Amino acid sequence: FTSTRDMLEHLPAELLLEIISLLSYRDTLALGATCKNIQAAVRLVPSTWHRHWVLQYLHLVRRNERISRGHQGDRDSDGEDWKLVMRDVHSLFARLAKCPSPGCKMQKYLRWLQGQPADCGIVRRVLVGLSMLPPTFREMTERVNKDQTSKVCFTERSKIILNWMFPKEKDFQIKLEKMLDVEKPVGKLFNFQKFQRLLEYVIEDNERLRLVMAEYDQIRSRGLFEDVGFLAWTLPILDLIMLNNQAPGIRFWA
Repeated sequence: FTSTRDMLEHLPAELLLEIISLLSYRDTLALGATCKNIQAAVRLVPSTWHRHWVLQYLHLVRRNERISRGHQGDRDSDGEDWKLVMRDVHSLFARLAKCPSPGCKMQKYLRWLQGQPADCGIVRRVLVGLSMLPPTFREMTERVNKDQTSKVCFTERSKIILNWMFPKEKDFQIKLEKMLDVEKPVGKLFNFQKFQRLLEYVIEDNERLRLVMAEYDQIRSRGLFEDVGFLAWTLPILDLIMLNNQAPGIRFWA
């Protein structure tokens, strides 16, 4: 063979799929740009492979995590067409990028975003994480009996999502490598329909995006739950839940 491209053109289809399963979506497209066989193989991969690529794109799965054998079927258990989801996620972020920046030098909790585009990495992370939260604060918590005392704590699911949303809070954070291991557990909590509704909502009116990021920064700046307790977290978390639910009566103060 005179080149890598020539070699790829002569590989059997099954081996090409094995190669693709090791790559991210971006790397697959880049390789496909040089090889017609790769292009043809990508068109034939199951929809569930696109699910894995969507989760990688949203940083819910490690970039170097290969597609598991559990993703070999045509559709996921939720019935979602992940080929379309991949296209729609890119479209939503492209629309978000056209929105004004949520940063503001006049607002204490938005100064940190001055000069940042509306689709910057932390904004994307917050919106993905927020879309995964349950619809009520009560569903985020549970009563735990420990040392003959009873106290209210975040559920394991809520901790996983909050740990992922607040990556710099190291003392409150499960190691990301463990969280992202074969999509367990954080990747399995992602629901595209909920994410799409939230993105459409904040794209429609920039004050909604501003409030999301201001409430996020309030939580981040007040410290870990273990240090400050529920009281300091309750109001901004409640506001975030209301925003995710698109509830009436939200006070847009940011």
